[in-house]
This record gives sequence, structure tokens and C-alpha cells, in this order.
Amino acid sequence: MIDIVKKSSKALLDKVLAMINGIDIFDEHYADKAQTNPWYTLGSLVWLFWVITMVTGCILMAIYIPSISEAYDSIVKIQDVIPFGALMRGVHKYGADAVIIAATIRLYRIFICADYKPNRELNVAIGLVTLLFGMYSGLTGYLLIWNQRAFWATKVFATFPTYLEQFYILGPTHIGVNTSQILLGGSSIGQATMTRFYGFHIAFSLLALIAVELYFYRNGLKRFNMPWKMAILPTAMVIFAAIALPAQIGHRADPSVTPLPILSDWYFLALYQFLKYIEPVWATALTVFIPLTVVILPFLDLGPETKIFRRPIFFMVVIMGFIEFVIFSALIIMNIANIHTDPPIWRGGTWLLIAIGVVWQYILQKTEKPEKMPVMVGDFIAYVICPLFVMFWAFPSLLNGFLTIKDQLIGTGICMVPTVIAYTWHLLIRKKMVGEVMPAQ
Repeated sequence: MIDIVKKSSKALLDKVLAMINGIDIFDEHYADKAQTNPWYTLGSLVWLFWVITMVTGCILMAIYIPSISEAYDSIVKIQDVIPFGALMRGVHKYGADAVIIAATIRLYRIFICADYKPNRELNVAIGLVTLLFGMYSGLTGYLLIWNQRAFWATKVFATFPTYLEQFYILGPTHIGVNTSQILLGGSSIGQATMTRFYGFHIAFSLLALIAVELYFYRNGLKRFNMPWKMAILPTAMVIFAAIALPAQIGHRADPSVTPLPILSDWYFLALYQFLKYIEPVWATALTVFIPLTVVILPFLDLGPETKIFRRPIFFMVVIMGFIEFVIFSALIIMNIANIHTDPPIWRGGTWLLIAIGVVWQYILQKTEKPEKMPVMVGDFIAYVICPLFVMFWAFPSLLNGFLTIKDQLIGTGICMVPTVIAYTWHLLIRKKMVGEVMPAQ
């Protein structure tokens, strides 16, 4: 028994060390691929756009005043008075947007090309953290303009943690209200909020920069794995965007006037639309659950296959994420949201896409490894019908929230029936049937 524990512990340790050694922050282990495949330059582009954003941000810090009475005026001064101030601010904004775009495409590439295999599962977490870092760094910087749109978008964001009070376990701890007050520096948006967001905005890049530099120094790797002459084009694109589409200033923040709709920056639009469809408490939980699901998914892809069409479930998840992001972003811009008619449509569409992936995966597996008809039928019921039934039943309840203990018990009881059927087949009946079929083959 002791030997088994030692071997298992050693195997687990070796696995963890292999995953740590396989970490890529800026695709530094794909330097060779980057020379021939542009998709593997995305990590280098994230680093390039990040440097552009930090350099221009340091210049803007010399002029910007983080005060609710002077912040907006200092932005106007940068935009209209300071030589090349508008260009510098535009490059800062579009450089930050480019970080988010490159990090998003890179995360999709990791999933599509299965770059988390073998022993690179942590790269999905690294890619997601990079994306979230860019998004929340942008969110903290968004308030610093102190215009109407930024003020109210921040107000919506700051209310999310308060819904944690409705969870049975977290409610008595008051962690939600305390988190909200820590973010705001009080119970409402004011000078303390401005100071904290300004500090957060700087700290995000500073702490990340220290961690990244220590990593590359320790491992002796290159941050930028593409020819510098190739960096001219993406840099020029950011500068062109700043000239052609000057960064907007908007109207000075007015707490007494609520704009409709309340819009965030483009990368949070889909989330804001999503929050219109479900109860805020469950929306808050899902904003944590969805990223965790993204991190866990690579650990569930156990096979050696890397081609995306041979991994149809993952393919459908990728398609689903992209479609819902685009459609939800468009709907909130058009201010279209019907809480009664819309959710069943997008829930049904989500379920249908995943169902297609599950059935497709089953067909691929049975085509490559055909079995006797009774086993195939049992597998289809246990591995396709039962999981899809549970998902079809539980998905709407999860998103709408189980409002009563009775609803929870009924939902759990109904889902237990196909679960018991699937596990009974997998653990008991299938082994016996396959054992009886094998000698005949």
C-alpha cells in the first residue's frame, strides 16, 4: 500500500512539474513555429501591445490628474492642448484593446490547435489570466476618464459582489458588501473610488511586469519570438486607429442622470447583455463559474487527438462562445432584451450546439471502434442521451436559480434518474456484456 502511494505521489509530482515546465506566457516555446505560422506570433503580439500600452500610459501619467474634480478636464487638456496628446491617448487605448484582441484569439488558438497537449493544460489558465488581466486593467482605467459612460458602467460592475450576500454560506460573512466597499472606497463612487482604481490600474501592469520579468530571467527565454521588422505593421495599425478614430471623451460624469442603455467598453458588452437575462445573484456566480469551466476543460480532453474536427465537443464549445459573444454584444448595442422570450432561445441554441458535439463525438468513436449492436445502443443511451437529458433539465434551472428547497430537491431527483442509469451501465452492465462479446471475437 505504501509503495502504491509513493508511486502515485511521484507520478502526480512529475505531472505537475511537466505542466509547470510547459507553461507559455507569450508562446516562448513556439519560437520555431512562429517563423512559419503567424498564429504562433500571437503571444509575441500580446507582449508588444502590452509594452506599447505601458509606455504610453507612463507618458500620460505625467499629465493626468486622478481627481474627480479635475480628471475630466485633464483628459480634455491631453486631447486638445498637449502636442500629440490625442495621439498618445489613442495609442494607449487602442494598444490596450489590441492586447485583449490578441489574447482572445490566442486563447481560441490554444483550444482549436490543442496546444494544451501534452502536459500543457496550464497554458489555458495562463491564456485566460492574460485575457482577464487585460480586461480588468481596462476596466480600472475606464473610470479614470470620469465621463458619464464610465461612471455608470463602473457602478454596475461594483454592484456584482453585493449579490454574494444571497448565498446561504457566504451571506453571513458579508464578503460581498465588504468587497464592493473595498473596490469603491465606501458605499458610493467618489474620490476614494478614483484613487483606488488609479492604484489598481497601475498595480495590474506593475505586478504583472515584475512576475513576467522574473519568469523570463529565471528560464532564459525570449519574450518576443518574431522578427522586429514584423512588429512595424501591428504597431502602425494601432497608430493608424488612434489617428483615424480618435479616443472619445464623452460627457462629464453626472450621478443624477442615468443613461440608457448603460454600456461598458466593447469587451464587456456581451456580459452586460447576459446579466439582463438572469437573476443578478446567479449572474454573479456564473461570472466565476464560466472562467473555471474554461480552465477545467483541457483536463477533460484525455485523448492524443489534436485536430479540432476530431474533437467535436470542443469545436462546438468554441463556436458557441464566439456566436454568443457577437450576438449578445450586438443586442445590447441595439438595446434589445426580452427577459421572457430571449433566454429560452439562447439556452436552446447552446444546448443544441453541445448536443451536436456529443453525438458527433459518439459517431466518430463508434466508427473507429465498432462494437456489437447491444453495446452501441447502451453506450448511446448512457453516454449521449442521459448526459444531454441532465443538461437539458438542469441548464435552465441553473441559470434561473433554484428559488426554493423544493425546486432543488425536485431538480436533483429528476437528474438522478438518468445519472443512475448511466453509471449502472458503465460500471456494471457494460463490463459484463463486453466480457461476453470478446471471446466470440
